[in-house]
Amino acid sequence: MRSIEYLKKYIKLVKVLRIFSQAVYWLSAATVAILLPLAIYLSVSKNWSIGVSVPGNFRLGYMDGVIRYNLALAAGAVNPEQASAIIVRVLFSIVVFAAVYGAISFFLSGVLKAIENGEPFQSNNARRIFSIGMVFLVGSFFVGTAQASTADAIIHAMGLTEVLTVNYSANSIMIAAGLLMLILSGIFRYGSYLQEEYDATL
Repeated sequence: MRSIEYLKKYIKLVKVLRIFSQAVYWLSAATVAILLPLAIYLSVSKNWSIGVSVPGNFRLGYMDGVIRYNLALAAGAVNPEQASAIIVRVLFSIVVFAAVYGAISFFLSGVLKAIENGEPFQSNNARRIFSIGMVFLVGSFFVGTAQASTADAIIHAMGLTEVLTVNYSANSIMIAAGLLMLILSGIFRYGSYLQEEYDATL
């Protein structure tokens, strides 16, 4: 088929993306395995606190890169208990992001593997893309809550509650991506049906 010949031109790129998605999956799995128990332990333990000491020019990007915090200034503005609460929220946020994008990478690597094998419209791919869409939709609520929770802890620690508020809402970009994936899964399901019909005529 002409489409298969056209697809072969991009096999190297597909292979690179598959390897990258698998690396992201394993890195995410390791992050969750390490940080989730740590975050749970620190959240229930009352016998720890930290002091923050960072270089004067060190900044932390957060909230999708829109807000950047000067941690050197923040270190002198919060007490160790508040800093500890922020650390716990940040750890949980990292776990949520790692879990969501690790799951997406897992299903994506399966899709890319099928494409690499010259079978882009196999029925499993439609299910994998549908799963990616569901992860985006469900994850949008967890990611949005994690971001808002961390921002809320920082706002309270810095004493900015009178001028700043936190909006607890789902991540709209992830919702849009999820809906697009669900539509794409339907297209792949139809493509799988056409592929089966074509193969039956040979």
